[in-house]
Amino acid sequence: MNVLGADPFVLFDPKSQSYYCYCTGPISGGKAFLVYRSADLVAWEFVSNALDLTAKNWGKDWFWAPECFFNAKTGLYFLFYSARVREDWLPAYFCDPHYVEGCKIGVAVASSPEGPFVNIASRPLDYRPFDPTYRDINVLLSDEDDPKISFEEGLKAPQGVFLSSIDVDLLFFEKHIYLYYSRCCYRNYVYDEKLGRYIEESNILGVELDPKWWDDPSGKTMPSVLPRYLNANGSSKDPLRKDGFVRLVSYGSDPQEWENAHVNDHALSGGMKKNRRWAEGPTVVALPLQGKTVFAMTYSCNNYENARYGVGIAFAPTPLGPFAKAPFNPILHQDPAVPIYSTGHGSWIAKEGQTYYFFHGREDPSSDRILYFGPLRIVSETQVSFGPITQCRLLH
Repeated sequence: MNVLGADPFVLFDPKSQSYYCYCTGPISGGKAFLVYRSADLVAWEFVSNALDLTAKNWGKDWFWAPECFFNAKTGLYFLFYSARVREDWLPAYFCDPHYVEGCKIGVAVASSPEGPFVNIASRPLDYRPFDPTYRDINVLLSDEDDPKISFEEGLKAPQGVFLSSIDVDLLFFEKHIYLYYSRCCYRNYVYDEKLGRYIEESNILGVELDPKWWDDPSGKTMPSVLPRYLNANGSSKDPLRKDGFVRLVSYGSDPQEWENAHVNDHALSGGMKKNRRWAEGPTVVALPLQGKTVFAMTYSCNNYENARYGVGIAFAPTPLGPFAKAPFNPILHQDPAVPIYSTGHGSWIAKEGQTYYFFHGREDPSSDRILYFGPLRIVSETQVSFGPITQCRLLH
């Protein structure tokens, strides 16, 4: 039987000597996220739903992409995730009561890898990324799904927008903790000169966290970004804090043709979908390559509902870039010969000296998402290989 789930993150738990996989899945019994356990990465058993939504819950829906991190000194497990906030939170976090895709980052804690995880606070991470350069053309549109305005007309739009954040990932490196996330497509129209029109995009951004929360033995300290990011894109006169970020991966800075599977969706869907590009699901690791430390990021492009959802890789000399996409992307994509489709949004896990990439995919373009993994071998920034692919199976 297949292991159902999406956006898998795998943690090796040293206390139980077991692997735990955390996935996006249906809410059950007042709890979000699926948790599976395995001894060998191949055979898995379902053990619980992770996040308790009956206490300190600030999320409305869209509970996505959980990642779990174990602190050996405190014995605590921390679950990071994203969710769409309730309408009453929209003015405080997005300065707009009608902001449609208002997602924020949550942090929950537990004493067991199986949970239940309970939110540290009755609010999301107090990080309010703001893009002061963005021309918010949404305010000029009568039809937001297909903006038919010129670049010059777009320059008349007001500048600045608060960002919606999903797909959080952490990197622990030399006593530093880095947080990566995907800026949602919504309210991020970018003018494509080649196409001569606006496309709504998501990008991958990053910041560094203050480590105080990680060192708290009680697990009651909510994480926060370092002070240098707080109101870095605002002023003391602003009613809401406007925090900074570092741009890491975007189509505009490093365009690759395989990311264009949905730039004509509005016409192809009869007006039901927007023309969009995605860069999401980042996972960053530090690798010793050819005598130096290199930071590798896997990320996913195109829509997860589409067969052409795939995985790219980018490299950087520091945790916050600059990242350069590998010219041979995607490293993982649909393969009718397997068959496998909609491959993406995974995580790295090491086992017996081999690094594996866990991800979700489909046996056919319309079936439910299930879990797969395969060895990911990186010799250098120009030599990456992936495979063969193994399908995870459910024990019970």
